Amino acid sequence: MPSRIPEGTPPRVLIRDFLIFQAKTFIDGLKDVVVIPFATILFALDLIFGKGDKRGRTFYALMGACESFDRWMNLYRPASQAGGSAEGLFAGSEPGDGTMMGDIEGLMRRNEPARSAQPSVPAAF
Repeated sequence: MPSRIPEGTPPRVLIRDFLIFQAKTFIDGLKDVVVIPFATILFALDLIFGKGDKRGRTFYALMGACESFDRWMNLYRPASQAGGSAEGLFAGSEPGDGTMMGDIEGLMRRNEPARSAQPSVPAAF
């Protein structure tokens, strides 16, 4: 009789997700190291040299680019669906869904050997 108790996340999936999370937080930190001084420079240039409706344009363009990057990175959202799932972080994404997890999942799934939907069973005569 099959057990109805969830088995949780397999160790290899947990290890994979830990490495993905570490990479994502490293990339996010690297983004911050680059953006903080760059934003300060753009803010100062926009404040000093920006005229009329052009004042702030480059600073806000940088903020928009950072917002798009953060949406793609989707740093914490996949975790809400990962806990206890056999798929881990991939439970909250679809391959190619426009997020970093979707891109990683798409790459990993592309490199897996093709699996048929049903195992081949010899026909009984």
